Amino acid sequence: MQRFVVIFFLLVLAGPAFAGSAAIETKLYFGLGIPGGGRVGERQWMRFLAETVTPRFPDGLTVLSGTGQWRDPKGQSAKVMSEPSRIVIIVHPETAATAKAIAEIRQTYVKRFRQQSVLQTDQPVNVVE
Repeated sequence: MQRFVVIFFLLVLAGPAFAGSAAIETKLYFGLGIPGGGRVGERQWMRFLAETVTPRFPDGLTVLSGTGQWRDPKGQSAKVMSEPSRIVIIVHPETAATAKAIAEIRQTYVKRFRQQSVLQTDQPVNVVE
């Protein structure tokens, strides 16, 4: 049986800094399937999270486990692919430094695990404590 670990960090430390203000909620979608076979294991994921994500956003983030579904528009078949995934949610100020940190996270994952991409969505949010 496969074990899925859901890590949930409340933004307790970051909350007061943003309370009553506008911020950006970024969601990063990480597929765990590795092209050519295999998958990113739990230890590999936890290491990536500890070494790459957490140092860039130490005040807090949320990690959810999921199952992603997609179809490669460049692929030769119209087959729908499904794979386990992790979703990282980060609430942050909109700055050049945070944009750079998020880009570095995405680039590191793509390179380390031979991924095509890491999906990113951004949404303005109003933080209420």
